[in-house]
Amino acid sequence: MPDEETRFAHNGASDRARGGFVALAVIAAAVGAGAALLLAPEDGAETRKRVGRRLRSVRGEAAQTIAQLRREIRRKRHQARRENQLMGLAGLLIGAGLAAVLNPESGPTTRRRLGSTWSRIKVGAVDRIDRLRARQEAGTEEGAEADSVRTVQELGRDPNTVF
Repeated sequence: MPDEETRFAHNGASDRARGGFVALAVIAAAVGAGAALLLAPEDGAETRKRVGRRLRSVRGEAAQTIAQLRREIRRKRHQARRENQLMGLAGLLIGAGLAAVLNPESGPTTRRRLGSTWSRIKVGAVDRIDRLRARQEAGTEEGAEADSVRTVQELGRDPNTVF
């Protein structure tokens, strides 16, 4: 731990450095103001007017640039949305065409098979959820933590009955 004298010397050096920076900033500001007074080609009021006009011009140009950038961003978003829609439509048409060409059965038969498969999946999922809830409630009532499900077999899934 530094002693009192070392700490005072360190703080003093820091204060001197800060004071030197402030003094330098004041001197630089004075030199800049003097140069402006000596080298100004016009009256101060006229110079302020000219600087004001130039700032308004820059502000107007910046506003135009920002508006142009906003329009460009909006246009690119619209174009990207259109491209996504076209890709989705193309995928839909290709998928429908492949299904129609590669399907070995008629439409009504395929719809019937898909409907029964989805029904079996739904009933199986609801049944499994109910069994898991019951198992969790039984584990909670006994005060033990519910075992996490590690495999599909623990759920009692028989792959032959689902698909």
